[in-house]
Amino acid sequence: MTLTKEEVTQNIEDSDGWELEGESWIAKKYTFSSYPKAIQFVQSVAQIAEDRQHHPYTIIDHKQVTLKLSTIDEGGLTQKDFESAHAYDRLFQKYT
Repeated sequence: MTLTKEEVTQNIEDSDGWELEGESWIAKKYTFSSYPKAIQFVQSVAQIAEDRQHHPYTIIDHKQVTLKLSTIDEGGLTQKDFESAHAYDRLFQKYT
């Protein structure tokens, strides 16, 4: 079930640097000290995404990784997107 605009706004305010892109996506950029660390992070993101069956759009640009989330099957943002965002933020802490 997609979230209301008010619910999305509240979740964005409670997130750590995630930004709304349009009405259907949230995104965040993570910066690493090296390219190998960025790739290790993406591999760990892939495992989390597989476990959750909720996969982010992923952009790798040298030492920077951008993750974008939306629940395509639902046609917008759901609680799954924000739960995944928090999981990726916790994961990032292991790489800093």
